[in-house]
Amino acid sequence: MSILISGSLAYDRILNFAGKFAEHILPDKIHTLNVSFFSPEMEESFGGTAGNIAYNLQLLEESPILLARGGSDFRDYTKWFEKNRIPTESVEIDTELKTAVATIITDEANNQIAAFYPGAMLEPYKKPIPEGRVGIVAAGNPDDMKHMPNAFKERHIPYIYDPAQGIPILSGEDLKAGMTGAEIVISNDYELSLMKEKTDWDEAEILKHAKVLVTTLGEQGSRIMSSSETLIIAPAEAESAEDPTGAGDAYRAGFIAGYVREFPLKTCGQLGAIVACYTVERHGTQTHRFTLAELRERYHKNFNETVNI
Repeated sequence: MSILISGSLAYDRILNFAGKFAEHILPDKIHTLNVSFFSPEMEESFGGTAGNIAYNLQLLEESPILLARGGSDFRDYTKWFEKNRIPTESVEIDTELKTAVATIITDEANNQIAAFYPGAMLEPYKKPIPEGRVGIVAAGNPDDMKHMPNAFKERHIPYIYDPAQGIPILSGEDLKAGMTGAEIVISNDYELSLMKEKTDWDEAEILKHAKVLVTTLGEQGSRIMSSSETLIIAPAEAESAEDPTGAGDAYRAGFIAGYVREFPLKTCGQLGAIVACYTVERHGTQTHRFTLAELRERYHKNFNETVNI
């Protein structure tokens, strides 16, 4: 059965800055910030949280269904999805607005500054929600992030709650409602801090309302918590670190693929770590490829364990 993905679809414009942002931002002048970062090269690619997760799930031979909106210029993205055997019938097209655009600058310490034009994502998703094995509520239209958890709960579809970049525009009550009843709550450590601040819920309180709490820790790997255990997942070794953009989405796809196969949580986290490596080794979020055989080999090399995927 399909994996339902609520989130954004966007064209990514990724630039690299050969320096560190911190060296050019003066703390005592932050109230009058006016900086420019010279980026001699730009990579354009297909992106968005929903698009990135779907792309990786397809590589993992899962069946993603997109509950997301594209704009009047979505034709190229449609062709890309069709080329990669990702169905597009569920994508809602806005003929007036353009597809969202994310412009991301990354410095040599892998810090990022992003600007986001929402375009068609300004409107919520209105198509009927199909049946699915599991759903994920990723960063996207604010109304979708508020209402999709309830829609999944009403249909008895287990879901992963992943508010990420949407946390600043959601209230503490919105976040509590999204976490309550979730199969999994997932974020990076900075996003978890924001959620804790806005809700006054610590990890223990979150786990009273959701079954599993997953926190990605960048180069330190990830942490998986449930009411019965806390697991520290070591990072997988990337062959190079070209671009961290999309690594979180790739991790989520790997974790979900393991979860729907009913793998142990440790295996899910390690699978997410492996998939994330493929992304950081290439510029762009949907420019990498792998086969399941390659994935199994790399998993064994990193964790000295076998994964039956």
